Amino acid sequence: MKEVKISRRAFLKGTGATIALLSLNSLGFLGGNTIANATEKVFEDWKYSGWEHLHREEWTWDKVTYGTHLVDCYPGNCLWRIYSKDGIVFREEQAAKYPVIDPSSPDFNPRGCQKGASYSIQMYNPDRLKYPMKQVGGRGSGKWKRISWDQCLTEIAEGIVDGLESQGPESIIFENGPGNGGYIHVMAVHRLAVALGATVLDLDSTIGDFNRGIYETFGKFEFMDSVDGWFFGKLLLIWHMNPVYTRIPSYHFISEARYNGAEIVTIAPDYSPSAMHADEFIPVEMGSDAALGLAVCQVLIEKGWIDRGFVKEQSDLPLLVRMDNGRFLTAADIEKGARSDQFCFWDSKKNRVVKAPLETLKLPCDPALEGTYTATLVDGTTVKVRPVFAKLKEMLNREYTPEKASEKCRTHPDMIRRLAKKCYKASGHIQVMVGWNSPKYYHGDLIERVMCLVLTLTGSFGKKGCGIRGWNESLFEGAFSQIFKKEIGMMTMTRQLPIMRRVWDKFKREDRTITDEMASIAMEKVIDRNLVNYTVPAFLYYNHSDYKKAWDNKAWHCPTMKREFADYYNEAVSKGWWDGYIKPAKDQTPTVYFWMGTNPARKNRGWLNNIYGSLWKKYKTIFGFETRWSTTLLYGDYALPCAGFYEKLDTRFPTPHVPWLTLTDRAVKPIGEAKTEWEICLMLAEKIEEVGKKRGKTKFAPKVPPQDEFRWYTRQLDVRDKDCNVDISSLAKWQRMGVKGNDFDQVMDDALQSSVIMGNLPQGTNLEYMRKEGIVRFINTSIYDPVSMNLATDIKPDEPIIPLTWHTGEKKLPYPTYNRRIQFYIDHPWFLEAGEALPVHKDNPKIGGKYPLRITSGHQRWSVHSIWITNEQLLRTHQGRPFMFMNPEDAAKRGIKDGDLVRVFNDFDSFKVHVKIAPGARPEKGAAKPGQVIIYHAWEPFMFPEWKSYDAAIPGMIKWLDLVNNYGHLNYWRWNWCAQPIDRGISVEVEKA
Repeated sequence: MKEVKISRRAFLKGTGATIALLSLNSLGFLGGNTIANATEKVFEDWKYSGWEHLHREEWTWDKVTYGTHLVDCYPGNCLWRIYSKDGIVFREEQAAKYPVIDPSSPDFNPRGCQKGASYSIQMYNPDRLKYPMKQVGGRGSGKWKRISWDQCLTEIAEGIVDGLESQGPESIIFENGPGNGGYIHVMAVHRLAVALGATVLDLDSTIGDFNRGIYETFGKFEFMDSVDGWFFGKLLLIWHMNPVYTRIPSYHFISEARYNGAEIVTIAPDYSPSAMHADEFIPVEMGSDAALGLAVCQVLIEKGWIDRGFVKEQSDLPLLVRMDNGRFLTAADIEKGARSDQFCFWDSKKNRVVKAPLETLKLPCDPALEGTYTATLVDGTTVKVRPVFAKLKEMLNREYTPEKASEKCRTHPDMIRRLAKKCYKASGHIQVMVGWNSPKYYHGDLIERVMCLVLTLTGSFGKKGCGIRGWNESLFEGAFSQIFKKEIGMMTMTRQLPIMRRVWDKFKREDRTITDEMASIAMEKVIDRNLVNYTVPAFLYYNHSDYKKAWDNKAWHCPTMKREFADYYNEAVSKGWWDGYIKPAKDQTPTVYFWMGTNPARKNRGWLNNIYGSLWKKYKTIFGFETRWSTTLLYGDYALPCAGFYEKLDTRFPTPHVPWLTLTDRAVKPIGEAKTEWEICLMLAEKIEEVGKKRGKTKFAPKVPPQDEFRWYTRQLDVRDKDCNVDISSLAKWQRMGVKGNDFDQVMDDALQSSVIMGNLPQGTNLEYMRKEGIVRFINTSIYDPVSMNLATDIKPDEPIIPLTWHTGEKKLPYPTYNRRIQFYIDHPWFLEAGEALPVHKDNPKIGGKYPLRITSGHQRWSVHSIWITNEQLLRTHQGRPFMFMNPEDAAKRGIKDGDLVRVFNDFDSFKVHVKIAPGARPEKGAAKPGQVIIYHAWEPFMFPEWKSYDAAIPGMIKWLDLVNNYGHLNYWRWNWCAQPIDRGISVEVEKA
């Protein structure tokens, strides 16, 4: 064969300089050199003798490191091997080294998806942010200027100190995503926000992933089995979830469960991508799932297909309710000096009222589930009482037979009965695979409460292969402690834990009947309120933005809301239910806004109408920690370029769903002048301290001081003075946390070893171990984090994580609900007024006006949120532009054809998008049965005409009952009970643009 000679310039011409560009000083480029000169450097030592040599070069590298993707691709934690050469990452491959846990089930390997496999392309995408930038033409103008780090951080520091001086610490607003950017680096930014006394917006409220109904039922929602537990289910109900798109690395457990004999049922309004892989598809009207589920419960009870022992022991269905006022019969009602939060059974053997124990679920009697009885009150009068179960059964028989429910949910009665029979046959082994679609419906809480009712009636909790789930970010508590610990080091940790334990012990002493989990939740409320400044953003929005206009529009709320929204809001505030969480105050103007790992202009419902024209204009300084040019950044003032996932040391945020802590290491230097968030925060802290000292102003009083009894706890922060005022005089030292130089390895090693002390990770886990192995499996929960305690289980080395066994197993520990049981009856006055004491069905409100179509959404498969949405490789796998699915019947009525640009509108706003005709979308069937249009989320608004995405037409309503904050477990704490905006089932019309 003749030898082929390729000159350097011929090769450059053929490749378009792609390889050359990727080698230019880690993409920082070579100080003004021409591409030709740079190419000479690249090819200086390259000798080409044939195509074989080029192919061999593809399989040579300088370094191989472990990596993962620091995003909320929940549950994620996929371990990859990262290959780099000449300072460039050029490929990644799945590490596939997860060990076998349970020999009777499949392992986790290999884990990964097309997003992970293309991140080495994404990190060099044209929209990558490489330098500090400042907008110079007005927010959203697209006019930016490259500036130095010194200028950028000095100007930001000036803005922060301006805000501290003029409006106080709470006027500084920080919004973060769920661990995007790396868990330790998120903590670094949090640490700076806490030091400044900034208002930290609860992330679960802003992303809308709080499973309200699960929380209302269990007093928690952050529990789940590890994904290998799916394999052991007998009936998997894919319900408000689309795992074919959203669980790509884990979906094999569902397929393998089918091979193992499980039946897969998809319940959805549309014939979703997951429906085609199921054994049965059950269609349901949008948002009417509660009617379907209640009809299933009606059949189960009518046929006697329920686990009565489980129902009596675990749930509140045997508890007695007074017939005169609809409230629980309490121990205080029948016994002088008894507790008002202790409730009662009817002893079916001895025919008398018996108090339900507070400290255990072990039954003191055989409680009645049905019947009407007479209870004698402390004043000698009598009152009629009934078990909750009796009220439930009566309601189901009256309103939710399959025939009656079918009128609401449009699911055939025979299909409902068939589903009920499947549930009966799979009793104890039913998995409801719910995602975060249901909580985004106005009445999503009712839907989830009904799901939990189906599972409770069939005893499907506390065993392999059953249950329901929210999300959980825990089991790496050593990292979380870095938000407020004084310095790194094990000595610091051993001093800090007793301080936290002192708060925990306080609650245990005050009430000997509470569980460790309940004490951990109580401790978390102290931390949130007095240390880290978490709050529900609803108050910021209602007091300082145009969300108020939308929320006050009664026509867009449920007709069962008896009063004006403002009446409920004012009552909740005036009665002090939310004292300490209304930050910034109504008379305190927000001044500074910054974010990390999120994209508010894309994800915040109705951002253009609700925030941009009002709250956004109040902020004097806006900056973001970013790796790419997001829509939010384009509307900001300053851009802080951050290291990418393979350019820094960190871990993906931890979750028991995939119960391994997963490392990413620095394979290459950050692109351009990008830095890690940790480095940026060190530099910014120095500038803030410097500016404050120059002005002679370093102490700032918060408008909302810490609680008097916990001021000692707040003072553990070195950035607070004796009066708990914010003190920035030693801010730089505080932010550095005792680290020598810029050695981030020390920070990571501290987080790992602290987690060993706290019990999450096995002995010997340190940075050296992680760099060798890449992953480590969690071994235990910790009282120092209630999110981990919400699992309520012991993590065993040879089986999946099985949640709630502390409740259902031998321990019989109570749940952290108001009545300490799985709670289906909520007797708060607002719930009674709304007719939602028991879970019921309610139609979607006409949010946006009276229009014949409804928008639904979900996660697309081409990007994790918006991070990969401009990825050049992935853009080629679809239309390369935003599009919306529409049923052909509905499109034909409107003269719309496939590919047409349409205008989608309602009374709130409008947007334009191209249509994809798809028969899987639900068609309109008369005025009472709206049609469906589907637009999967994560498109950047700048990809739409006028930068108006589908969120432009979503008002972002919240349900008025979410303002309750004075009833047992219906109280805010980090990520829980946090009043989130709604974005599903929004009324729209569509016309050709």
